Amino acid sequence: MSVKKITSLLVTAILVCSLFGTASAALPGYGEELQNAPSNTPTITFTDVPTTHWASKYISEMASRKVLEGYPDGKFRPENQVSRAEFATIIVKASGLQAKKVNYSSFSDVKPTDWYSPYIEAVKDYMTGYRTADGSYIFNPTAPALREDITVALVKLKGYDVARLANRSIIEAMFKDYAGISEAAKDYVAVAVENGLVSGYQDETFRPQASITRAEAATLLWRAYQYGNDNKGVGGGNQTTTTTPTPPVTQPTTPATNPSTPSQPQQPSQAAKFSVDTLVGGMGQGDVDGPVSIAKINEVDSMVLDKEDNIFFLDQSKNKIRKFNKSNGRVETFKSVDNQFDGSFSKDGKVVYYDHNDFRAKKLTYSHANNRLYLLGFSFSNPWTDQIFELTSSAVSLSTYGLNNRQDYNYRFFRIDNNNNFVYGRGGNWTDSFIYSAAIGSESQLLASEKDATGVTFSRYDNVNDQPLDVITADNNLYVLDTGNRTLTKIQLFPRKVETVVSFDNLTFNNVTAYNGMFYVSSGSTIYELNLNGKLSTFIAGKDLTYNDGNPINKISQLSFDSNGNVIVYDDDNKAIRRINL
Repeated sequence: MSVKKITSLLVTAILVCSLFGTASAALPGYGEELQNAPSNTPTITFTDVPTTHWASKYISEMASRKVLEGYPDGKFRPENQVSRAEFATIIVKASGLQAKKVNYSSFSDVKPTDWYSPYIEAVKDYMTGYRTADGSYIFNPTAPALREDITVALVKLKGYDVARLANRSIIEAMFKDYAGISEAAKDYVAVAVENGLVSGYQDETFRPQASITRAEAATLLWRAYQYGNDNKGVGGGNQTTTTTPTPPVTQPTTPATNPSTPSQPQQPSQAAKFSVDTLVGGMGQGDVDGPVSIAKINEVDSMVLDKEDNIFFLDQSKNKIRKFNKSNGRVETFKSVDNQFDGSFSKDGKVVYYDHNDFRAKKLTYSHANNRLYLLGFSFSNPWTDQIFELTSSAVSLSTYGLNNRQDYNYRFFRIDNNNNFVYGRGGNWTDSFIYSAAIGSESQLLASEKDATGVTFSRYDNVNDQPLDVITADNNLYVLDTGNRTLTKIQLFPRKVETVVSFDNLTFNNVTAYNGMFYVSSGSTIYELNLNGKLSTFIAGKDLTYNDGNPINKISQLSFDSNGNVIVYDDDNKAIRRINL
């Protein structure tokens, strides 16, 4: 990891406390934040920050670096609190997360038209909101960013394995107000303190519910530029990435409101426990449709959700797709491979016929752009053919085909990219690995190949030990995460360049899915989040799951998300599709 990248991460980190020292094995001391000051003569001044102000040099230095800005009236407002929306902005601009304007909101008090909406959506997994009495979520964008809330976000951004590293006895001994730290935040605070990311005040308090002012932010940001060399990855191990440093943090020019501190302490940004509901199955293996009270699952080899949170799942052994209908709580057979899959297409003046008796269904995907369900499979008629069908309740139509002579149909992933093109890969057993792309209605084309070094080598696949892959397309790049090789690879499409982003030697993954520009991988019942820079963090720790029906999850075999951001998984041990409620 480069020094610039480390600094960028620390810029995000520094707001968590009134002290930021150099990371080391020793615990930080108390209240060291004002022992140093910039030596330069201020070059940028504000009308409300005289040279006698204790933070004047820090504010000027950070303003000259374009890290913090003043307001249009020439003031800096040093005593204004940093709001949660402002801190979300700082996280995004300092850590490399991508803020994109969206036409939806995950929080009832954030409108898509609000200036901070793209930043809040980008950080919702690090600064999640608060559940209200009616079950909805709010973000409290104008409320002060609290110290314990920020600490939780920092530890998640840094990727520490809280479940393994947390030692509460450290902070219990250090802080007189240990009991005032929310129960769900204590593990995060413990990891942050032990790794030199935060400390407390000289009166031996942590002040978990305290906020931070803009003057304090300037001071701490300056210290972030000057000090700190912590580059720990997950579990304290080092990871190497090749990321581009992000630009300095710039505060929004619209003055932030300065609301009063809530009368009740805010809860930390991540709940301590996550309840698990069984949606379908859980009553033994079977192929039984009907109400969920009697429905049974035989197997789930591929699973997707549509915009209404109906769940479609493929049973390869039966060559059919089943559907959990959310509106009526029933399971039904959506499509069986029958004569609807018969047809023909023309290629080079010749007509190629295909027969459903020769077709084998392999992977499902769903297009949110046109609200269509697609099935990838192959026909072993002569010639052997890749086939992608569009499925509706009333019809089956061929969307894409690909002729080839390679009889290896280990399909490893199937996605639709941002341009509504299909991307799929196969191989990794006795043949080379190939990645294909196709527009809807056209023949598929070879996109990348292991054979000519334009692609990647997929991990070995067999019918017993499926080692899933998934991909994310971003601009001119294709990112491939292989759970078998435990490697994230970046394929720059033009000019072609293939490079390893990160490899993991100490983790074994069971499943992977791509969602909102991130990879989510499972290991046992724990789910990790991996960004495109190779930063891995714990998304849901298995120990934090509570089961409403009393049946634990030992291994996640399929993984997806519903429209509310809840995690939908297939639990093969219990033959059940289940929802982890976030």
